[in-house]
Amino acid sequence: MEDKNKPVTLGVLMIDFNPVVREGLLAILNKDDGIEVIANVLDGHEALQTIRQGRYRGKPVDVVLTETRNGKLDGVQITRTIKDEFPEVAVLILTDNPNDSYVIDAIHAGAGGYIFLQDMQPQVLLESIHRVVEGGTQMKTALLHTAVENLLQNGRKTLAERTAEAAHLTVREVDVLRLLGNGDSNRIIAETLGITLDTAKKHVRNIIDKLQANSRTHAAIIAAQAGIVGNPLENGLELESGQE
Repeated sequence: MEDKNKPVTLGVLMIDFNPVVREGLLAILNKDDGIEVIANVLDGHEALQTIRQGRYRGKPVDVVLTETRNGKLDGVQITRTIKDEFPEVAVLILTDNPNDSYVIDAIHAGAGGYIFLQDMQPQVLLESIHRVVEGGTQMKTALLHTAVENLLQNGRKTLAERTAEAAHLTVREVDVLRLLGNGDSNRIIAETLGITLDTAKKHVRNIIDKLQANSRTHAAIIAAQAGIVGNPLENGLELESGQE
């Protein structure tokens, strides 16, 4: 019989970090008894195979760690590919490249987190991994703040188009979206509105679908563009993700 009191171990998959960064990440991740490194693979194809196999072997991948770009890897495209097939798998992108466009592309691709290596402390990485699974939000770097500001100011659709899309939201979904824009998790949304956790999750999924967003962060940004909520940065929004 399964022990319901047994702590949940999160499966983490790493994709093609250079040896120095990989060893550093492993040293950090191995300090957390609630994290198990499933594998380190070379590319997106191997990542998808590993995620599929993990499901059958009882070692599911919960979080993928990858870079934005290196000589042979496009982390943004890998993020998009993984989220298309496994929307429940969170992706955290790590980079030392201060290029705002990568941040924007990662958010559009569905990344649940973005960490600038120069700013990263061991505890930040560990907390971020747990947070993207639990539904909390985190944004730590000035780089990402700038990128989200740029996305708000230069959205890929016009304000009129976003507002028209947002008009399809129900009154309750707008309530949920306002809380989502504050960076609240599904659990906090449920408690605030006096609804069940499952109902909160359903509303968040519907909002993401209706706004044609790739993630909670993306939905909050679209809502800000449409004027439904204030600028998520002014509300203290930290980088999104997660389902709980």
